[in-house]
Amino acid sequence: MNIAEKMVRTLIDRARAYDSKEQIDDFERDADSGETDAVDSLLTGDTDPIRTEIEDWLGSLDEEAQAELVALYWIGRGDFEGPDFPRAVREARSRRTGPTEDYLLGAPMLGDYLELGLDAVIEADVYDDA
Repeated sequence: MNIAEKMVRTLIDRARAYDSKEQIDDFERDADSGETDAVDSLLTGDTDPIRTEIEDWLGSLDEEAQAELVALYWIGRGDFEGPDFPRAVREARSRRTGPTEDYLLGAPMLGDYLELGLDAVIEADVYDDA
């Protein structure tokens, strides 16, 4: 494994925080009210700080670690079983067509599926913690 369980669990927490926000594309600040922090904290878009944090972190990983995260996501989503982790990693490497951060941040329920996948792989005893 190229990525530690603790790092995956941290990503799960950050992904859930990101997933809990509402996607916006054209949010405009109220000219009469300078207090938009509460609204901004519930909305997300291209400038969302949590999204930026996740993008930067995923982009800093090597390709093998990125493939492992995609494999965990797929296992959590039900495309593979826990014992299939090595095969899912190989498949993730071969099917990569763009930035992993774009793929994973565009995926529904990222945090939940990562957790399900990680738990399944640990239960199958095929996850060798980095």
